[in-house]
Amino acid sequence: MSRRILQVTVAQLISPFSPGAIVDILGESFVTQTAEYWPKRSLLPEIECERLSSRLGVQRFYSPPAAEDPDDPKSIAIKVVRFPAWLFCQTCRRMIKWGPKEEQGAAPICPHDSGRLVPMRFVVVCRERSHATDVPWVDWVHRAAKDGVICTDATHLRFQQVRGGSQGLSGLEVYCDACRTRRTFGDLRADVLTREGLSCRGIQPWESTWGQCESQLEVVQRGATSFHYGESEAAIDIPSMSGVVLGVMDLISQHPLFLGLKETFDQPYAPGLAKTIADDLATQSHAVDVAAVMEAARGARGDEPDPQRTHGVLLAEEFQAFRAAAHDKADEANFKTRAMTLDLASDDVVEQALASLFDSVILVDRLREVRAALGFKRYRPDARLVPSVTNTGEEASWLPASEGFGEGIFLRLNPMAVDAWASARGVVARSGKLAKTFTKSRFANRLHPFSAQYVALHTLAHALLREFSFTSGYSAASLRERVYCEANGDYGVFIYTTSSDEEGTLGGLVREGEHDRMGTALARAAEHLNWCSNDPVCSESAPQSLDGLNLAACHSCLLASETSCEGSNLLLDRVLLVGNETTQGLLKEVMDAVARSSCRPQ
Repeated sequence: MSRRILQVTVAQLISPFSPGAIVDILGESFVTQTAEYWPKRSLLPEIECERLSSRLGVQRFYSPPAAEDPDDPKSIAIKVVRFPAWLFCQTCRRMIKWGPKEEQGAAPICPHDSGRLVPMRFVVVCRERSHATDVPWVDWVHRAAKDGVICTDATHLRFQQVRGGSQGLSGLEVYCDACRTRRTFGDLRADVLTREGLSCRGIQPWESTWGQCESQLEVVQRGATSFHYGESEAAIDIPSMSGVVLGVMDLISQHPLFLGLKETFDQPYAPGLAKTIADDLATQSHAVDVAAVMEAARGARGDEPDPQRTHGVLLAEEFQAFRAAAHDKADEANFKTRAMTLDLASDDVVEQALASLFDSVILVDRLREVRAALGFKRYRPDARLVPSVTNTGEEASWLPASEGFGEGIFLRLNPMAVDAWASARGVVARSGKLAKTFTKSRFANRLHPFSAQYVALHTLAHALLREFSFTSGYSAASLRERVYCEANGDYGVFIYTTSSDEEGTLGGLVREGEHDRMGTALARAAEHLNWCSNDPVCSESAPQSLDGLNLAACHSCLLASETSCEGSNLLLDRVLLVGNETTQGLLKEVMDAVARSSCRPQ
């Protein structure tokens, strides 16, 4: 174990440095261990959020320790494990496997010439079960030995360039001084490893005992995005929902058809039965969706919660709280709201256009968010999830989590206007391009279910993230989005920011939602979407990005920080908002009103 210290916030240990993730400390590479290797729970601060814990099926949340003085020997910290363990000397190029016995609290130095040791660039991950380990360098290089040469020497390997070689991977090699066997990185491929019988040992970097896996290996760079897909879930601390949402959940469980659904929800006809329950309750003015009904059935059965359904239910509950706040402001300790209305009869043509599209704007002066780390996957988004903590069943189940306090702006869109726009022929044709790529995508199970409405809302959220980062006083990376599109008519966008300080944030974001600024911010965001410095390439692109899940979206106009976006910067298209020759934009009337307003004589 290394005693060097990297100071990160508590929230960063939930994302992006959650269990299983690579952590770089002054050029050295480490990986965060799963939470059962963290300090004892009695030393960790407990976080309460009953709504989130019940949805995730756990009993407790514990926060990583916050050390006021990292130099204090009594301070509690999260230890990390060096990974990859194979290092090479920048001077003599010797490769050395660095183990716990070699850790002395200082940066590793080559014992041969005192050169600095740095981590190897490549590691191997399991294709199916999210394991990871070092490349088996000794075994791999000696499989290229000449006939009759048997060598398993692990102390005389060198990582070096091939003399006169190319600039690609074939220009790099591992050479054994003992038997003079050499092998280029051109052979460091998954198909070669499979052909030579090298398979997964079922192990994580912090584990020492091999497991039972035998899946195929894939070679990745240690900093590759595919090395770690962190899974987390967050919930806004809304007022007690006994009369709003939890009451509705009770109505679901008391519905005459629910008993049959509870026993048969995994059957093909179950979604239809759930929709019948949801439609019946809707006639009684109880806003629920099919996902909420199905999740209630799963909870009644005690089944493992489905992450996508859980996320949908959490958002549906929050949407109901925001909708209620439009009529009666909330004044809870961690949820203080006030409503700001846009006047449809205003003399300002821009405000008229905004009022026809946005039903309400809710300013949240104080909020609390709890975010839990569920686990991680490697190599593929559909690989097996490794939990953030292994619960033995002999103690209360728990997850690592963090809490933040802050502020935000919620915008509810007019459902009739949004649905009418989504049914337009040009919109259906353009969104259909993304729908085709979505159905084939390996990322589909990590993303929100596809719809033109969701793409438009997600794109609008990114436009507002960019706009508010210029005017609110908060950096782009400190702002977050939540997109509400869980049922027909429930359309909303929430832009917020949080801080680990219980005092919360300073009010700069909420100020942008005030009546004298909100209209200008929305109009300016719409106007900025109309042009990108990469046009016409950006606006005329075929499906692009990962698996073709974006259309007109690039770093110059829409893509946001990884910490800000809940949708991995996918399912974005600004043309759906601003329009083109064949597609009517959702914000077209707003943009036309801005143009008319700017042409008025002063």
